[in-house]
Amino acid sequence: KHIVSGSVDKTIKVWNLDTGKEERSLEGHTESVLAVAVIPDGKHIVSGSDDRTIKVWSLDTGKEERSLEGHTSFVSAVAVTPDGKHIVSGSVDNTMKLWNLDTWKEERSLEGHTESVLAVAVTPDGKH
Repeated sequence: KHIVSGSVDKTIKVWNLDTGKEERSLEGHTESVLAVAVIPDGKHIVSGSDDRTIKVWSLDTGKEERSLEGHTSFVSAVAVTPDGKHIVSGSVDNTMKLWNLDTWKEERSLEGHTESVLAVAVTPDGKH
Protein backbone atom coordinates (compact mmCIF):
# COMPACT_ATOMS: atom_id res chain seq x y z
CA LYS A 1 0.00 0.00 0.00
CA HIS A 2 1.42 3.32 -1.09
CA ILE A 3 0.55 6.98 -1.34
CA VAL A 4 2.07 9.04 -4.15
CA SER A 5 2.49 12.83 -3.93
CA GLY A 6 3.77 15.58 -6.22
CA SER A 7 5.27 18.86 -5.07
CA VAL A 8 6.48 22.33 -5.95
CA ASP A 9 9.95 20.96 -5.09
CA LYS A 10 9.78 19.15 -8.50
CA THR A 11 9.71 15.68 -6.94
CA ILE A 12 7.29 12.81 -6.65
CA LYS A 13 7.39 10.95 -3.38
CA VAL A 14 6.22 7.41 -2.69
CA TRP A 15 5.07 6.80 0.87
CA ASN A 16 4.35 3.57 2.74
CA LEU A 17 0.72 3.83 3.85
CA ASP A 18 1.23 1.51 6.83
CA THR A 19 4.35 3.13 8.29
CA GLY A 20 3.94 6.70 7.00
CA LYS A 21 7.57 6.64 5.89
CA GLU A 22 8.89 7.94 2.58
CA GLU A 23 10.18 5.04 0.49
CA ARG A 24 11.38 6.84 -2.61
CA SER A 25 11.81 10.26 -4.16
CA LEU A 26 11.53 10.49 -7.94
CA GLU A 27 13.32 13.28 -9.74
CA GLY A 28 13.08 14.28 -13.38
CA HIS A 29 10.61 17.11 -13.76
CA THR A 30 12.16 20.56 -14.17
CA GLU A 31 9.19 22.40 -12.62
CA SER A 32 6.47 21.77 -10.02
CA VAL A 33 4.61 18.45 -10.13
CA LEU A 34 0.90 19.33 -10.23
CA ALA A 35 -0.74 15.93 -10.70
CA VAL A 36 -0.09 12.25 -10.04
CA ALA A 37 -1.95 9.01 -10.70
CA VAL A 38 -1.20 5.30 -10.36
CA ILE A 39 -1.69 3.02 -13.36
CA PRO A 40 -4.04 0.11 -12.45
CA ASP A 41 -1.21 -2.43 -12.84
CA GLY A 42 0.11 -0.98 -9.57
CA LYS A 43 3.60 -0.86 -11.05
CA HIS A 44 3.65 2.59 -12.64
CA ILE A 45 3.05 6.21 -11.71
CA VAL A 46 1.97 9.02 -14.04
CA SER A 47 2.81 12.65 -13.29
CA GLY A 48 1.97 16.02 -14.84
CA SER A 49 4.06 19.14 -14.37
CA ASP A 50 4.51 22.85 -14.91
CA ASP A 51 7.28 21.78 -17.33
CA ARG A 52 4.48 20.79 -19.79
CA THR A 53 5.33 17.08 -19.69
CA ILE A 54 3.64 13.90 -18.55
CA LYS A 55 6.03 11.32 -17.21
CA VAL A 56 5.57 7.60 -16.58
CA TRP A 57 7.65 6.10 -13.78
CA SER A 58 8.36 2.60 -12.48
CA LEU A 59 7.02 2.31 -8.94
CA ASP A 60 9.51 -0.49 -8.21
CA THR A 61 12.69 1.26 -9.38
CA GLY A 62 11.69 4.93 -9.28
CA LYS A 63 13.09 5.35 -12.79
CA GLU A 64 11.46 7.52 -15.44
CA GLU A 65 10.30 5.28 -18.28
CA ARG A 66 8.70 7.80 -20.65
CA SER A 67 8.19 11.51 -21.08
CA LEU A 68 5.21 12.62 -23.16
CA GLU A 69 5.11 16.06 -24.73
CA GLY A 70 2.27 17.84 -26.51
CA HIS A 71 0.72 20.40 -24.18
CA THR A 72 1.71 24.03 -24.70
CA SER A 73 1.31 24.96 -21.03
CA PHE A 74 1.29 23.42 -17.54
CA VAL A 75 -0.11 19.89 -17.18
CA SER A 76 -2.49 20.33 -14.27
CA ALA A 77 -4.32 16.98 -14.18
CA VAL A 78 -3.76 13.33 -15.06
CA ALA A 79 -5.94 10.24 -14.90
CA VAL A 80 -5.60 6.67 -16.17
CA THR A 81 -8.32 4.60 -17.80
CA PRO A 82 -9.42 1.54 -15.76
CA ASP A 83 -7.91 -0.82 -18.33
CA GLY A 84 -4.54 0.93 -17.92
CA LYS A 85 -4.21 1.54 -21.66
CA HIS A 86 -4.61 5.33 -21.78
CA ILE A 87 -3.67 8.45 -19.87
CA VAL A 88 -5.92 11.50 -19.92
CA SER A 89 -4.19 14.82 -19.24
CA GLY A 90 -5.59 18.27 -18.64
CA SER A 91 -3.70 21.50 -19.10
CA VAL A 92 -3.65 25.23 -18.59
CA ASP A 93 -3.60 25.35 -22.43
CA ASN A 94 -7.39 24.66 -22.17
CA THR A 95 -7.13 21.15 -23.64
CA MET A 96 -7.34 17.53 -22.60
CA LYS A 97 -5.26 14.92 -24.36
CA LEU A 98 -5.68 11.16 -24.64
CA TRP A 99 -2.39 9.23 -24.71
CA ASN A 100 -1.99 5.59 -25.77
CA LEU A 101 0.26 3.66 -23.37
CA ASP A 102 1.06 0.98 -25.96
CA THR A 103 2.37 3.41 -28.58
CA TRP A 104 3.28 6.31 -26.24
CA LYS A 105 1.55 8.65 -28.69
CA GLU A 106 -1.16 11.27 -28.38
CA GLU A 107 -4.37 9.81 -29.80
CA ARG A 108 -6.54 12.88 -29.60
CA SER A 109 -6.77 16.40 -28.27
CA LEU A 110 -10.08 17.50 -26.78
CA GLU A 111 -10.86 21.19 -27.05
CA GLY A 112 -13.84 23.14 -25.81
CA HIS A 113 -12.93 24.71 -22.48
CA THR A 114 -12.34 28.45 -22.63
CA GLU A 115 -10.08 28.37 -19.57
CA SER A 116 -7.57 26.04 -17.93
CA VAL A 117 -8.45 22.37 -17.41
CA LEU A 118 -7.69 21.71 -13.75
CA ALA A 119 -9.24 18.27 -13.21
CA VAL A 120 -9.95 15.15 -15.25
CA ALA A 121 -11.56 11.81 -14.38
CA VAL A 122 -12.47 8.63 -16.22
CA THR A 123 -15.66 6.67 -15.56
CA PRO A 124 -15.10 3.29 -13.88
CA ASP A 125 -16.31 1.30 -16.90
CA GLY A 126 -14.01 3.33 -19.15
CA LYS A 127 -16.84 3.80 -21.64
CA HIS A 128 -19.12 6.63 -20.47
